[in-house]
Amino acid sequence: MIGIIVQARMSSSRLPSKVMRPLAGQPMLYQQIKRLQRSQLADALIIATSDDSSDDAIASLCTEHNITHFRGSLDDVLARFYFAAKANQLETIVRICGDCPLIDAALVDSIIQFHSENHADYTSNCVQRYFPDGQDIEVFSFLALEQAYLLAKKPSEREHVTPFIRDSGQFTIKNYPSKIDLSAYRICVDHQADFDVANAIFTQLTSQIGEHFGVSDITHFLDNNPKIKALNADIELNEGYKKSLAEDKLLGFK
Repeated sequence: MIGIIVQARMSSSRLPSKVMRPLAGQPMLYQQIKRLQRSQLADALIIATSDDSSDDAIASLCTEHNITHFRGSLDDVLARFYFAAKANQLETIVRICGDCPLIDAALVDSIIQFHSENHADYTSNCVQRYFPDGQDIEVFSFLALEQAYLLAKKPSEREHVTPFIRDSGQFTIKNYPSKIDLSAYRICVDHQADFDVANAIFTQLTSQIGEHFGVSDITHFLDNNPKIKALNADIELNEGYKKSLAEDKLLGFK
């Protein structure tokens, strides 16, 4: 069984409670859920949040909309993913972060299919980046996830779920290709400026073409609205992961 697992929490250090902020009139996480529900190849969609009381609002949102959710460790996100996948009997896991409300379900399906056709242990479109930051999609086997859960030691590996799978040399890794480099576009939500960009995209594209807009619609919109595109253009890529790697070094990990 193929399942999309979205990791989401309220305690974001850079933009607290962002997943529940109203984005075009509805909580950002719910907007993301609705987009991911359009996937034709995923059999399940699970929101993986923490068992900390700060995330009760996320669990309540899922219950209200009849969305499967799993609660686990706040800090050991790798363990949270592992037990969420195990509880839902997933054979293939699609990892999506809760800061990607503009995720394109058609792109998710394309990467799932590419992963299956290439018999890979891990496939993504964000190791070699050609897609916008905010369209990050990782697909991997339960076996790879289980090995990472059992063997990963570094705090960065536990927090960010997939570094052990990518870097250990134990697994077959594939990168989803693209003929067009769209990596200069930033449509994830980590800061207020990111949220402002996402809100403008949601609000205006929904009114212009409806809710079923994809990556090409988003990049076309940003090209035609350079002032909106510029709002978050100076934000560094992968801030959180780089911070985790620095903390690994302080703890003596190489």
